[in-house]
Amino acid sequence: MKKIFLIPAIAIFAACTSSPKDASEINLDDFEQRISYALGADMGTNFKGVPDEIFSLLNKEELERGFYELLTNKDLKTTECNDILEAALSNQAGIDTTQYNMKEISHCYGSIFGEMMRNSLVSKDALDKVNPEIARIGFANSLVGSDTLIEVNERQKMIMNFNNDLNKFAGEKFMIKKAKSHPDSVQEEEEYILIENTPGDGAAIDLNNEFNILYTLTNIKGDTIISTFQNPTLPEAQNAQVVNADDIVFPEVWKIASKHMKVGGDYTIYSSYELAFGEEGLRAPSSPNYVIQPFSAIGIHTKVLSQNERNAGIKAKGKEVMDEAKKRPNTVVDPSGFILTTLEEGKGNFVKPGADVQAHYILTNANGEVVENSYMGSAQNNQPAPSFSLNGVVEGWKLAIPKMREGGRYKLVLPYDLAYGEQGNQGIQPYETLTFEIEVIKSGEPGTLVQQRQQQQQFSEEQMRQLQEQLELEQGM
Repeated sequence: MKKIFLIPAIAIFAACTSSPKDASEINLDDFEQRISYALGADMGTNFKGVPDEIFSLLNKEELERGFYELLTNKDLKTTECNDILEAALSNQAGIDTTQYNMKEISHCYGSIFGEMMRNSLVSKDALDKVNPEIARIGFANSLVGSDTLIEVNERQKMIMNFNNDLNKFAGEKFMIKKAKSHPDSVQEEEEYILIENTPGDGAAIDLNNEFNILYTLTNIKGDTIISTFQNPTLPEAQNAQVVNADDIVFPEVWKIASKHMKVGGDYTIYSSYELAFGEEGLRAPSSPNYVIQPFSAIGIHTKVLSQNERNAGIKAKGKEVMDEAKKRPNTVVDPSGFILTTLEEGKGNFVKPGADVQAHYILTNANGEVVENSYMGSAQNNQPAPSFSLNGVVEGWKLAIPKMREGGRYKLVLPYDLAYGEQGNQGIQPYETLTFEIEVIKSGEPGTLVQQRQQQQQFSEEQMRQLQEQLELEQGM
């Protein structure tokens, strides 16, 4: 096991001999006191998001008392508090005190944050590394705006480093324990542990392929973070998903360990943070929240049911969709590859190539899942059906829409090469076959339904040089 050096090492976890009674007695040179104060103050800052008209009514002493009680007493729970706060804060006009008084409400509010901090410390096996009396002082000071001991940016950085060190320390202990309890497992480079629960009888895993896989990612406590399992009572095939090794949920350790794995084999992998998600962790898509925190060891349970050439699955599914579409009545298969079914013949004119078109549509992928529904979008936003230019849509629409009449309803199936191709698009996988149910409302000459974009002013090289010189001159003034 690679040695991990925790920055404060022994000093971080040294016990205090006595607890300060207020902020003036806190020794900021003592790491335990410093981090305890910082963690408490950080919890108190959560109340800065509470509107002033509500926060001003809260009893600060009860907030502090509730925070401390739940931080220090593992037998207390906030189940009842959730009901109290829901009743008290359901009125947007302010705090409702018809069922519970302000002391009860304030105590519960503080309790929520005390339990939150306790659970966080327990999950990191760090409850004994924080002095609750000092955390209480930090929490109380933050509530009344007198948190001046540690500058906010410094405090946040210190807490982040503290959490990172705890993750490293816990991960190291976790890996040592797993290595000792599985001496016969593969432990190459002492960075990961691979346990063969059931040997595979298929081919060796090829990272160039895609995999129909059962996959569960856990933290070191065994909590499931990511899993393909939707219903464990169903057969394995119904709980599997098709992915490839480039998927973000596959850390480096899975790729390295795969050289010991075969199709059909059932495996457990334990990994240090270096081969998991490293110093950056794994964030949820388009979110600041972590799925896996930085410096975290992980566990993986994995079983590859089958492997095929990449994108073979989605191509095969697309072929199924197209084969079924060809069987429908009133259907035409165009030489370009699209399949057009007339659901309701329009009475208006045919749409001209390159025209502007107003139409509603419902888009589904090859699995039959709705990706876009313009009817719903228009209703929610109180907007008319969308309009678009045939000069700015996918190739399949450019070719197929002119086969439609105004007032008609159609079902259009596009192979991937007439849709979003090998790259896909937002919400659309690469090689995805798409089905559109389209209602053509009206069409017109270019520019009649869609406002033409103004062309951006183009500058010559000489004009760009003059602008650059002017900018540099102004910056030097």
